[in-house]
Amino acid sequence: MLDRLFGHVNLLAKGMDVAWQRQEVISQNIANADTPNYKSQHIEFETAFRQALEDQGSIPNKTTRPGHFQFSPSDPLAVNPVVVSETHHSMRMDGNNVDVDQEMVELSQNTILYNEEVNKANAEFSRLRLAITGSR
Repeated sequence: MLDRLFGHVNLLAKGMDVAWQRQEVISQNIANADTPNYKSQHIEFETAFRQALEDQGSIPNKTTRPGHFQFSPSDPLAVNPVVVSETHHSMRMDGNNVDVDQEMVELSQNTILYNEEVNKANAEFSRLRLAITGSR
C-alpha cells in the first residue's frame, strides 16, 4: 500500500540522487580542465532506468522445470548510475579531453533537471498532505 503512495516519490528521489552524482562528475571534469592527460567522465543511467521502467509492468514468467530461465520485471530503483571515462582522443596536446563549454552546458541542464525533480517531489508531498488533512 505504501509503495503505491510513495512510488513516484521514490523514483523522483532516485532521479535526484543520480543528478547529484552527475553534478559531482561534471564539477570534477571542470576542476580538472587543465590537468594533463585527464579524461572527462560522464554518468550512464537513463537508458537502463528507462528499460527498467518499461519492464516494470511485465509479468514474471513461471518456471516449470529446473532448466527454464527465470525472467522477472526489473526494479527501476535497483538501477545504479555508472561513471564512464571518455577515452576518445583529445584535440589538446596535453592529452586532456575536457571541453569546458560542453561541461557548463551539461551543468546547467543537470541543475534544471534536479530543480524540476525537487519541485515534483514537493508537489507529491503537498498532494499527500492534502489527502491526509483534507485542507491546504
